[in-house]
Amino acid sequence: MGNQKTLVRKGRCLNIGNCNKANKHEIIEVNVGEDFVCPECGGELVEVKHPFPVVPIIAGGIVVVLLLVLLVWKPWSEDLPKPVGTEPTGAVEDSVKTSGVDEESVDTLAMEADSAKIITEEGEDITPVDPEFTGTGTLKFEYGVYVGHIVEGKAQGAGTLTYTKRHRISATDSQGRMAEPGDYVTGDFEDNAVKTVRWYGKDKKMKGAILAGSNGL
Repeated sequence: MGNQKTLVRKGRCLNIGNCNKANKHEIIEVNVGEDFVCPECGGELVEVKHPFPVVPIIAGGIVVVLLLVLLVWKPWSEDLPKPVGTEPTGAVEDSVKTSGVDEESVDTLAMEADSAKIITEEGEDITPVDPEFTGTGTLKFEYGVYVGHIVEGKAQGAGTLTYTKRHRISATDSQGRMAEPGDYVTGDFEDNAVKTVRWYGKDKKMKGAILAGSNGL
């Protein structure tokens, strides 16, 4: 009989800060039928059906180099036009109001648009946020720091958000749960907002789970 191909599942460990495989965003393969956990820390894995593409990362790196060249050779002035791809705070508020989101959600979106900046894995500071940047890095907001996947300048995919100020976790959470300084959430993000995450206190004890559009646990 010929060799049978072993079926595997691919996933990522989200225990960032406590696990080397999570810190390196490694894709872990686990044979079908075995426990779907990280072999290093034992944490539950999040399944990855489409591994993060290499081409967008390379393209993002080229964009970073071009931005650095512009910073060195082109003098800046106060009269420079607003970077392409950014939107005035008023426009953000108008677009949200027409969609029926409450005023607190408007404030959150406006704050994210104004205060975010990117720090890449190599430590390069990209401010204001480059709307074309795709890769792995750090997004700094007024209320916390996100570490994980970034797509077109926004938190997108697996990552961890650690709060530095008291802040509502999700505008769509009907319970209106608030994270305290030192709390963190880890899981999936979409467009700078939590999608499906686990919520932990600064003592690393789990407080609950948030699923966008539901009451969570």
